[in-house]
Amino acid sequence: MKTVVLFQRILVTFLFLCMVSFTACNKHPIDNKQVNVVFRLDDYSACSNTDMELRIIDAFRKNEACITLGVIPYVCAGDIHDPSPQDVIPLTSMKGDILKSGFNDGVLDVALHGYSHQTISAEQWTEFSGLDYNRQVKRLANGRKLLESMIDAPISTFVPPWNRYDVNTLRALEALGFSTLSADNKRGEVTEKCKLNFLPYSSSLSGLRDAVEASRTSSDTQPVIVVLFHEYDFKEIDEKRGSITYQEFYALLNWLKSRKYVRLLSISQATQVITDLSAKRFLMSKLDHS
Repeated sequence: MKTVVLFQRILVTFLFLCMVSFTACNKHPIDNKQVNVVFRLDDYSACSNTDMELRIIDAFRKNEACITLGVIPYVCAGDIHDPSPQDVIPLTSMKGDILKSGFNDGVLDVALHGYSHQTISAEQWTEFSGLDYNRQVKRLANGRKLLESMIDAPISTFVPPWNRYDVNTLRALEALGFSTLSADNKRGEVTEKCKLNFLPYSSSLSGLRDAVEASRTSSDTQPVIVVLFHEYDFKEIDEKRGSITYQEFYALLNWLKSRKYVRLLSISQATQVITDLSAKRFLMSKLDHS
């Protein structure tokens, strides 16, 4: 009897050690796996900080990489969180020239970031979710028209303000010929029948290094990390909300560039090289983050 019990204990210990060993092996980085990192800077507008934007663009130019800018074509003149009627300020020709120059140089990828970025609700900040289909089509079409006239190129990516959208948004985007939606993993409705590419943001600047290393051990064969940031994330712009200085940001780009397993892409570039950015993959990702 003692012999049987001893054998059982040895067997259980052996199986446990095998499981630990197997788990440890699975956590090792996969040497040949490439981690795709996409930077998305939101809220470029007639009123955004041009000096900081030029410094950020310069950082990507020096690192021979492309950044996606979420551009507001007619930014709300007052408080974007106030739904009452307000004037809008069209993107200036100077800001348009920056976009066109960066786009032609392959440094900038231009995405439509709403129409005015003004909320339609005081309870939940959103510009599109909750609007009827026809009004969403009008905002998308008019906003895109201005941006396309400035860079003399088509706009195919939409970034909804506050990352909120609904089924009417998806219908409007498909009807207007947009190819890609970049929001987040939590908000918005979608079905597998949707034909859009989905590139939701998944990291902040402060969490990017950890996200890159975690992606190397994930089961995803083509990991994509979309980094969402704003000008107020820089301490030079907002001491209270800022989490990083420009020099730290530049060092972060250099760190990424020095990693052979990291590929820096824009949203448009990612849609060309990542084989599956489908609604089905997006829905599975939502389940993983729920």
